[in-house]
Amino acid sequence: MKRTQDWGDDLALAALTRSTLKDSTEALIRRALLSGAMRPGEIYSANSLAARLGVSNSPTREAMMSLVNKGLLELVRNRGFRVVELTDRDKQEVYDLRRLIEVEAVRRVAEQGVDPDQAALLRTLTEHTVAASGGRDMLEYLEADQQFHAALVGMLQNTRWTAIVENLRDQSRINGSYHLQERDLLETSALEHRGITEAVVAGDPARAAELMIRHLDYARP
Repeated sequence: MKRTQDWGDDLALAALTRSTLKDSTEALIRRALLSGAMRPGEIYSANSLAARLGVSNSPTREAMMSLVNKGLLELVRNRGFRVVELTDRDKQEVYDLRRLIEVEAVRRVAEQGVDPDQAALLRTLTEHTVAASGGRDMLEYLEADQQFHAALVGMLQNTRWTAIVENLRDQSRINGSYHLQERDLLETSALEHRGITEAVVAGDPARAAELMIRHLDYARP
């Protein structure tokens, strides 16, 4: 009985390790997509990318398939994976969806109210984003920005809603498609988090939604 239990524990540990490795590999590839290190239209094999990342083939392929399901990569039969290149119509569709669900999420958070700990978290993440906007590391800014918006929507305690918002945001930002840095709008965008945060903390749904709509203008095609 003891040996059977040990065998089961070993299987559970192996599954956990594999899942963790797949998730960490997916995070690395996602960063490469957002930074532009992986170029739209180019095809990458799981084997070559695994070698570049120093990871085995299996978790790399699993990670890439997960990113296919999220609309960031597309499978090219017998060749590998191509970085999705969004058309103007694609960008408009993503923007329209974000207007529908991200604005509504912020409105609902403001309507239901936030407690002091949640308010403190939003303010901390806001200042983290503002600080990141003053640096040269675009990835640091993108991750800080994602953390703020994910935390805000996450206060609805609807995991599917949060996951959809995170995925849409990634689709709209692949390969630096916002070009905020080039347009000298990085700090302006980050500072808008302060207004959104204070409207949410004040329990003003209309104001929070209005500011969020304005904030999303950067993603308008």
